[in-house]
Amino acid sequence: MAYFEPYIDSEGVHVPTYDEVLEYLENQYRSIFGADVYLGPETPDYQMLSIVAKCLNDFSALATQAYYERNPQFASGDSLDLIVQLSGLTRRLPTASTAVLTIEGVEGTEIEAGSQAIDGNGYVWSIDEDVTIPAAGEIDVNATCDTEGAIIAPAGTINSIYTPIPGWVSVTNAEDAEVGVNMETDAELRTRFAASHTMTNSGVMSSLIAGLLNVSGVKFVDVVENNTGSTDANGLPAHSFCAVVEGGSDEEVASKILSLKSPGVATYGNTTEEVTDAEGTEYEISFSRPTETVVPIVVSVKDLGGYDASRIDGIIKNALMEDINALGIGKSWALTMGYKDIYSQFSDSMPIAVTNITSTAAVNGIVSCDFDHVLTADEEHITITEVE
Repeated sequence: MAYFEPYIDSEGVHVPTYDEVLEYLENQYRSIFGADVYLGPETPDYQMLSIVAKCLNDFSALATQAYYERNPQFASGDSLDLIVQLSGLTRRLPTASTAVLTIEGVEGTEIEAGSQAIDGNGYVWSIDEDVTIPAAGEIDVNATCDTEGAIIAPAGTINSIYTPIPGWVSVTNAEDAEVGVNMETDAELRTRFAASHTMTNSGVMSSLIAGLLNVSGVKFVDVVENNTGSTDANGLPAHSFCAVVEGGSDEEVASKILSLKSPGVATYGNTTEEVTDAEGTEYEISFSRPTETVVPIVVSVKDLGGYDASRIDGIIKNALMEDINALGIGKSWALTMGYKDIYSQFSDSMPIAVTNITSTAAVNGIVSCDFDHVLTADEEHITITEVE
């Protein structure tokens, strides 16, 4: 095609290509300096025109991107942040993992806030407050990971001193660290943005899910209802519903449920909170906090000539943990997914062959998950065995 002026119509935005722009500039150049002007690729004039064409093409690409990023399905980064603000949403920022560290040392040793320990994966943890080691020789202290996001530190893995202090002998975490939250991804934000719109154009249950997703700190939401006249297979009483919510404060979650639920419909769950409405009437609102179910996994691998257990085992475990821990409430997991998760970690030659993946929790290859549970995986419950 020949050069044309950019325009927008019912089919979207239309801009000329780089070649079309360059051809147009060459024609205009010849109309000024003569049709017999030679513009071979090696000439300075051609190179100058190609630079101008490249700049114009870059601006066209930017204009096209800006046009399509008005749609949240295509928007990303800051553009998506600006769009979701129209619905009162903001991207959820990352939070840091926290842990309780047991510090041992000489009585009277002062350890200032900001002193650091390090875990087996190289993540640094800073102590939150000044402490002095007592006569007992040990003290528990809160610490925060210097790296924001979902940093996992199982019990006993924060076990090295990073800030040498005379009298500070050892450090460990007796319990698993409280895992932080990663920065909300574009995909997650798009999903939450879409869900928020159901509050005005869908039924009560969809509106309830959307409302709970907008409660500060809420990560996952699911709502199960029983609209029959008797207790159902999930244990829900007649004409009731159960909102399963991970994250957020009990009070805010309960208040949101009260504001959005239908009158006369009972709430059900393992957590109950008293909520007062605008008229001063008190209600008992129940909902469930998901119960974590750890999935035990055994992976059998065959060495294809590059199996280094110290490196490969960690890659396998991280792949499985990343998949399972991202499933969400009430989501089951198929053992066949484990093969995909593992093989996707090796883009070049495969050092191993995965011969089998099993779990004592699986039935017919599926690890089922109750509606108010969430499957989790950790290093301790993943076993890797080498077979011939």
